[in-house]
Amino acid sequence: MTTNLKTVRPTPDLAFISQHLFTAILWVDDTLSITWLNAQAEHLLAISSGRLLNQSVLTLLAPEELKSQNSSTIHNDDTSEQMIEEQICSLTERFYQAKQYQQPFIDHDHIISTPLNGNLPLSIDYSVTPVIYEQQTYFIIEIWGKDRQSRISEEQRQQQQYGVARHMLRSVAHEIKNPLAGIRGAAQLLQRQFIKFSDVATFDPQSSGVISHPTSILNHNNNLQKTAIKLRNYTDIIISETDRLTHLIGQFLGSNQLPNWQTLNIHEPLEHVLTLIRNQYPQVTLQRDYDLSLPELQADKDQLIQVFLNLINNACESMTEFEQTLPQKEPPKPKTLSSSSSQIDRNTDDCHYQPTLHIQTRVAFQHTISGQQHKQVVQINITDNGSGIDPALIGQIFFPMVTSRAKGTGLGLSIVQDIISHHHGMIDASSTQAQNPNDNLKNNPHNSQTCFTLYLPFNQPIMET
Repeated sequence: MTTNLKTVRPTPDLAFISQHLFTAILWVDDTLSITWLNAQAEHLLAISSGRLLNQSVLTLLAPEELKSQNSSTIHNDDTSEQMIEEQICSLTERFYQAKQYQQPFIDHDHIISTPLNGNLPLSIDYSVTPVIYEQQTYFIIEIWGKDRQSRISEEQRQQQQYGVARHMLRSVAHEIKNPLAGIRGAAQLLQRQFIKFSDVATFDPQSSGVISHPTSILNHNNNLQKTAIKLRNYTDIIISETDRLTHLIGQFLGSNQLPNWQTLNIHEPLEHVLTLIRNQYPQVTLQRDYDLSLPELQADKDQLIQVFLNLINNACESMTEFEQTLPQKEPPKPKTLSSSSSQIDRNTDDCHYQPTLHIQTRVAFQHTISGQQHKQVVQINITDNGSGIDPALIGQIFFPMVTSRAKGTGLGLSIVQDIISHHHGMIDASSTQAQNPNDNLKNNPHNSQTCFTLYLPFNQPIMET
């Protein structure tokens, strides 16, 4: 007689599972106090668990309601209690009904703004599920960030548009590149023929039907030389312009070379570029905010140098051009010993524009890039206080031939976008633009700024396989 023995499998630790979910989860008791939360909730809300534990969930979801509840302990008259009770019956009552009827509820497009995260507005959807655990009532609150979902949708839309635009431009560039080679070759042959013709005519004047008089020969030779120089200048223009267009088309097509993957520290290419920029723009104040604990990542160092060089050089040129549009600084007036005049002098110094470039590196958690979820990615912020980008162009600046600068070609950011895509990363841009160039000086020196944010995965799919 045989006995069927069933293998007893250990029950998974739910707290361990919750820590590896992409959804932010709060564990709330029947007094609406937060007793546990997973790491995703900390990242989404930008609040540490130490500050959230034992706090009322109303602090996050309904702070005004919590204030009304706290103020109800001060007012003891019936009229005040009745008015407060009418105001606070919303979310607290929904929790009570969910507990009584064991019925979950969902709230959409909710805005979280709490002093715990510096009153930064955060748009979320959340659900509340009542559960009985060890004969006590608890609530499981799941939170989804609306900003993250909208950002992912916008990123996918832009990636599709960039892909279509690059495909069209490359197709056109290929059609133009071949005729340019023929034009340049014909111009070179024509230039050689002009040189031969002028040499033959100079040494053999009879071949051109000119009378062999010394003065006539001399004039004839001078005219031929002048004509040959003019024609050579014309052909030089043709050759130089075809070379310029060929170089431009080469930028359109981009490099076919695959990234040379290597393990590196993100600060190495950054510092390499900053060393070059510091000598070229000594008037720019450089601010570094590095996270030196960042792990190494797999990337192509040369391509990252090109990315940072384009972005930082654009930022410095933008600040330099913006500084030239500002009125010249007036000579300082004689100072007096009064306190009011010293305050005015300080304000005058504060209004002086100083080009500033801010570089920041951080780790971003639970970040989605092109539909791929990453637990950790490196985040690089490059911020300048130049003139800013026109809001009408901010969504198109990564398209080829789109630029807001008079001397720009509109290809630098397109190349950056292409390299970052090859690194399975993403780049985002945000900008605030002053209505008046003098607003930066009158109201706030940092009223206008532009920030480019790069996200790069630490491990590349090719390297992992």
